Amino acid sequence: MSLTAADITDLRTALKLLDQHGELAQTDVEADPVAELCGAYRHIGAGGTVARPTRIGPAMLFNKVKGHPGARVAIGVLSSRKRAALLLGTEPERLGWHLMDALQHLIQPTAIKGIAPCQEAVHRADEPGFDLRRLVPAPTNTPEDDGPYVTMGLLYGN
Repeated sequence: MSLTAADITDLRTALKLLDQHGELAQTDVEADPVAELCGAYRHIGAGGTVARPTRIGPAMLFNKVKGHPGARVAIGVLSSRKRAALLLGTEPERLGWHLMDALQHLIQPTAIKGIAPCQEAVHRADEPGFDLRRLVPAPTNTPEDDGPYVTMGLLYGN
């Protein structure tokens, strides 16, 4: 089945769409989130951390992350205008106009009955032993970084 931006309902379907268009690389080789994961992606897909001229490679999905059994890390999902436009169902040249139009035509949230898919795993900060750093395989770029980071592109929430 060929997916389009209209078929995206979550990160999983977004990654399937990227994969369908040759914009996603995956590995089952275990990667350490401390410097190794970002170091590997720097050679595969990053366009901003290597000498110019360079091409921006695909986004990448690490299916095995050291110290985090069952967790996966997606990196570079929005790191090119081509990928962002593909995920939003527009052309790279029209991306800015598309985002501006989205701000002018907000979509109201939809209430879900029962447990929503985004709540497959719930961890509460008041639980004994709660430590976000153990739950989320947030990467660091180098061993000298101040700490791990989590980023996500966000247009606007109202």
